[in-house]
Amino acid sequence: MPIKTVWLGLNFEDAALNHTEESYASENYAVELCAREQAHLSVFLAAPIFKIPSVIPGAGLLSVANATENEVNADRRARAEEASKRIAGAAKSAGVSAEFFISQESYPHLRQSLVTSARPSDITILSRSGYYLSLDRTMIEAMLFTSGRPIVIVPPDWTRGARFETILIAWDGSGKAARAIGDSMGLLTRAGQVEIVCVLHGATKSISSTGLAAHLSRHCKKVSVADLPMQHGGITGTLRAHAAMTRADLMVMGGYAHPRMLEIVLGGVTSDMLAEAELPLLLSH
Repeated sequence: MPIKTVWLGLNFEDAALNHTEESYASENYAVELCAREQAHLSVFLAAPIFKIPSVIPGAGLLSVANATENEVNADRRARAEEASKRIAGAAKSAGVSAEFFISQESYPHLRQSLVTSARPSDITILSRSGYYLSLDRTMIEAMLFTSGRPIVIVPPDWTRGARFETILIAWDGSGKAARAIGDSMGLLTRAGQVEIVCVLHGATKSISSTGLAAHLSRHCKKVSVADLPMQHGGITGTLRAHAAMTRADLMVMGGYAHPRMLEIVLGGVTSDMLAEAELPLLLSH
């Protein structure tokens, strides 16, 4: 299916900005993708309302708290407005039509607005945070579980843009992985090379990928299969090392094969890849 509407979500909560304030990787990725696909860009800029927890301070402390809240909220709004102007300029230069929505609400309402606005699109793009408990991470999870759209997570230091010469598929035979492949078919069919990657656990036999390879060969230019023995760092480390070696442009994978809370507590491939992946990830659930 062709991509005609690309949704980009940006978060201007302070903690998410500190480590990547000057990184515009997801913005550049979205604009370039729209230019390649002749698609429309819809940008949602989230500026969560900051509220100091309610206590019973004296009049002096209350005025200080109010002033702090106003300052933080004004700063978040200003960052969102600045970003909208920056992206509008880049989109105009690339010949891309774009629309912008700035939302400043409490987080529960903001998350719902985020999910709802993304549904009438073909694909959504979010920036990856390195923090396990950041607001960005909870937004990514909300989008993955409830938006019904495939999402592309772009690392903050990604500089190669929206290229799709080499695409890796992290295949474990699951329904979620199959869903991700279906959702990414429009990109897979244009790739110069599609590689199905299966990570083997010790003496475990190869995950069956014969049927998938045959299916994809009917759609894609070139399809190959790589059965990789698990390296140091587990499945995540093996996938990351292979992606770096092949200089892949995108990895397609199913999101959260195990319950999300179990992955947060015990660790899991999705959680680890969200924190550590050095290339864009296309996730479906």
